[in-house]
Amino acid sequence: MSKYIEPRLRRDFGGVITAYFDFLKGDHKNIFKVFITYNFIFIIILFLTNYLADTGLDALIAISNGSYMDQALSGSLETSVAASVIGAVINVMVILLNASLAGVYLRLYERDRANNPNYKEIFHFAKKKIGGMFLLLIIGGIAIIPVAIVSVIAIIIPIVGVLFIFPIIMISYFTWIGMSMFSYAYEEHLDAVAALGKGWEMLFSKYWKAVGVSFISTILIYITSTLFQLLPALIIGFYSYNSAEDNLELDNNIFIKAVEFFFYAINSITGILAFFLVMLVMGYLYFNLHETKYNVFLKSRISKLGVYNEE
Repeated sequence: MSKYIEPRLRRDFGGVITAYFDFLKGDHKNIFKVFITYNFIFIIILFLTNYLADTGLDALIAISNGSYMDQALSGSLETSVAASVIGAVINVMVILLNASLAGVYLRLYERDRANNPNYKEIFHFAKKKIGGMFLLLIIGGIAIIPVAIVSVIAIIIPIVGVLFIFPIIMISYFTWIGMSMFSYAYEEHLDAVAALGKGWEMLFSKYWKAVGVSFISTILIYITSTLFQLLPALIIGFYSYNSAEDNLELDNNIFIKAVEFFFYAINSITGILAFFLVMLVMGYLYFNLHETKYNVFLKSRISKLGVYNEE
């Protein structure tokens, strides 16, 4: 049994990242179980819509029949547009669901001070947060307009604007939204607007620490995700390099198409999972910044020591 990793301790920059990955290491089976249980349908739908958006319905029918047509297959515009719209809607639903699941997961993890929170209880509380999470997402979407304007202005500044100001602005924005979404899901009685204020407060309580932890952790997660997504491309590259077939034959090769099919499956899973893991990062970052500012956990431990001493 893996030990409980207390999220509310005051930690330095590296300590937050280390604690988060220790938490993942100890609770990864249950985290993946929760993720798959409540994202399975969305993964299937995203897989199909992403594939149809790029290749069209004919390609999917050809793959399912076990053969690929000799002529070049291009999906109809109508099919691709419809699939893209459905995919966009599903992506929004995925964001709402997984932000809620991450916040509630850590709430129960902290409440019970034990690994493997019950997946049914997690969903019971998470589903109550989805409506407010949608409002939070809309407000965040509106807020990105002035952020985008400032970012465009920053890009005009040679070198410094592109390499420093623009990335810092965007990282700050996503860290703010991420911690706001987490705080809303974590705090049982917090409303969406107040959560935005809470996220803003935590961001600027230790600004460089917040931005740095968010950036490093997110980069590590998405690099790992990208490596998994590159696997089908490496398989295709290796096969093409060692194949005697010309480009036209490779374009119509059933093995190549099957590997591409596999790529969309991997991409659908890793994309959603990466977001879920990033939201858990925001949780450990939020806890650390909150404890550094308010010392709530430290005060509770001191008060308990006082009780024990009296006894």
